[in-house]
Amino acid sequence: MVRASCFAILGMLASAFSPLGLAQAEDAKDEHPKAASCLECIRIRVGLPRIVRAPPDSPVDNPFSLIKLPNGRFRGFIAVGTSYAVDGASPWDMGGPAIPVLKAGGPGSMARCGQWLQHVERAGDRLVGFVHVETACDYAHGQTHKSTGFATSADEGLSWRVEGLILTGKDEPTTGRNTGEGDCSVINGGDGFYYAYCGRARDGLPYVARAPVTNPHPGNWKKYFNGAWSEPGLGGEVSGVGAVGVASFWTTAGETVKATFVPGGMGLAFSPDRVHFTNFPQPLLKLDKGPWDRRGHPAELVAYMSLIDAATGQNYLGDRWLLAYMYLQPDEGFDKRYLVFRPIEVSRSRQADEPPVAVALGRWRNAALHDRWSTTAPVPGNYGAYALEREIGYLLTAAEASEPSVELQDCVSEWPGHPDHLLEEQGACDSGHYRRLRTAGWVYAKPRSGTTPLYRCFDAREHAHFASNEADCEKLGTMERLLGYALRR
Repeated sequence: MVRASCFAILGMLASAFSPLGLAQAEDAKDEHPKAASCLECIRIRVGLPRIVRAPPDSPVDNPFSLIKLPNGRFRGFIAVGTSYAVDGASPWDMGGPAIPVLKAGGPGSMARCGQWLQHVERAGDRLVGFVHVETACDYAHGQTHKSTGFATSADEGLSWRVEGLILTGKDEPTTGRNTGEGDCSVINGGDGFYYAYCGRARDGLPYVARAPVTNPHPGNWKKYFNGAWSEPGLGGEVSGVGAVGVASFWTTAGETVKATFVPGGMGLAFSPDRVHFTNFPQPLLKLDKGPWDRRGHPAELVAYMSLIDAATGQNYLGDRWLLAYMYLQPDEGFDKRYLVFRPIEVSRSRQADEPPVAVALGRWRNAALHDRWSTTAPVPGNYGAYALEREIGYLLTAAEASEPSVELQDCVSEWPGHPDHLLEEQGACDSGHYRRLRTAGWVYAKPRSGTTPLYRCFDAREHAHFASNEADCEKLGTMERLLGYALRR
């Protein structure tokens, strides 16, 4: 059964740090919010996606969380009603057996419909977990009731003791409606507090609550309301805090960052004070509006995005990140969930003529299907049935304002036989025997510094299109035309 996440319905689409100046008194007023950092200085490059879990063994229905084990390996946590642990040698090695570690509660409990471990981290000789719980669910009719619990584990997350609820709403379960508060992500603010970024189910209002790191147990949480940490975690009032999304802490800049949805796709929002957020001006991934209701809709869906550090796996970030998310292909439903990881490199020293965001374009080869697929999207069977032939540049995630650019679509053939994937200019897929899958990104219309040509090629022997940086199509086929100029990096 699919739960009705407030993040998905609304398009949902760090250790110790220096204090950021936020007053610690529970009644302190936030009268002088800090300005956002230099967003125009940030340069982001999004790498090739890697599908690490695929159907039918992909229980992904919440943000991914990870810890490092004493033996140097990693343990990730995914959930769909039941929470599972998955072990691997690296943060992205999450394809192994999924072991149940936290199940739904009994009849009449606040967790009768499930318990989702939203965030896990080490606290001394134990782990602490922040748990999304649901009860009174009737998902087929858009009904569930959400809360957030606190749990501890003495065996590295293989079993959990739920110690009670820490955050609840003011409303009660209601027929045909989503109620309560939940879908929280949690960071250690480095100032003596945990911060939980949550959503109010009835209207999706994002809010924040906090509790002392030394005592995050039930009864010690305060919600942010009207400029003060003044309302109780259980049933208190809340004020909105900007973007809906999953929070991490960017240690380089000393800022909270949310993976969220921005105009045009999936993006970021930054906050220097944990309360006031500013959207980054361009998306990390260009996305269509993929709905939570999958009936009769062709668009892909990205949800439950989370950011972790590529080296440590924690949600306290250096400058090399991993973006993890649930992914549904176009025309597929929740029985076909994928867990996807993408590397992200971030710096705060962007040159004036550099685009702020670009995403890697890969070319994948399936010999059995006679198909070469040039795409920025996740490819089912990646590094297996589809081998990576090469990276062929980076595409912009938004149209260039100051220079002519060309929007490229990722299309696939509709005629019988093997699939034929190709890149085509916006609007051209619909005029032939091809179906549009998504916008791949934008290329420059003219050459400029730091770019490489991108050609559309055709292999007549295999009846397959592909993209190449070489005018001779690497002697794999014949060049049909120049698509534009992609970034080298």
